[in-house]
Amino acid sequence: MLALPLLLLLAPVPAAPQEADASALRSQLTRLEGELRVMRGEVAARDAFLGTVRDELALLRGELKALRERPQPVAAPFLAAPPPSSDRFGAARTAVFAPRVEVESFLRHDTVVLRVRRLEASGARLVAELELTPDLSGIDLPIDESGAVYLVDWSTSEGHVYNLVLRDGASGLLAASCPVKEKQAEGRFALVGYRVD
Repeated sequence: MLALPLLLLLAPVPAAPQEADASALRSQLTRLEGELRVMRGEVAARDAFLGTVRDELALLRGELKALRERPQPVAAPFLAAPPPSSDRFGAARTAVFAPRVEVESFLRHDTVVLRVRRLEASGARLVAELELTPDLSGIDLPIDESGAVYLVDWSTSEGHVYNLVLRDGASGLLAASCPVKEKQAEGRFALVGYRVD
């Protein structure tokens, strides 16, 4: 009688439960490998994004360094307290958009030579030299940087009496004026100019 139970114990276990366990393990392993691939893709995308952010930060650092080294504009102090105007010096008290120099005269005028300079903390830089010829009543000033302080030196031959005016080209309003007289054939305008494209 003991032989039968011993034989039953020694008999091989059916293979079905082991195959089912192995199949479940394989499917779980496949699922985990898929999740791992997705996570690796997300990590790679995050690393690429962080690399882009690092590059942009390095670029911004370079631009910030260049801005710090650049001389600060003098326009704000000028607009806060512009110098007083006189017969030879016309100071615009407000910012001038699309600045224009005009001759206020119905009579013929001589050629007016204009020299436009931009003021910086380190000095003045020549922007343009222009001629307001007798056939023109006005000329636009070619400013090269919006929000900068400009000096416009003007000179002409003596002879005719008229007013030389600086106008805001965008609104047509008078910004400053200098008279051209018998013994006064030169002067200057000072302004904070803005381009209007």
